[in-house]
Amino acid sequence: MTTVAPPAPLPIDVQAVADAALAVLRLGPTDGDADRVEAAAVVAVDLASQQLDFDVVDVPTTVAVAVTDAVVTLTVELYRRKDAPFGVTDSWSVDGAVLRLSSDVMRGVRSQLSKYRARWGIA
Repeated sequence: MTTVAPPAPLPIDVQAVADAALAVLRLGPTDGDADRVEAAAVVAVDLASQQLDFDVVDVPTTVAVAVTDAVVTLTVELYRRKDAPFGVTDSWSVDGAVLRLSSDVMRGVRSQLSKYRARWGIA
């Protein structure tokens, strides 16, 4: 039986992801929630790394940019979940419908990351 090596971690700069997420959220680095955004960036990088399996030496620049964009989006999503207790957002709608968040936090970025996945199957 052939043993497959585990995926190599992506060379994503967590601080750069946190800074980009802070810019999207229009928060400054000294804001009270900056630490929460940085913690979300660490989790987002880890979740994205679990979805992908690159040989770190051969990651093209375009892939790195696309993956980093997806990780920034995931960081913002993780941060904003604090405003949706029990998965219900405090959003307003014309018909008064309640907006619920998906229980799968990766749902919004999984399709962005899947095209960069190299291996498929069961380990």
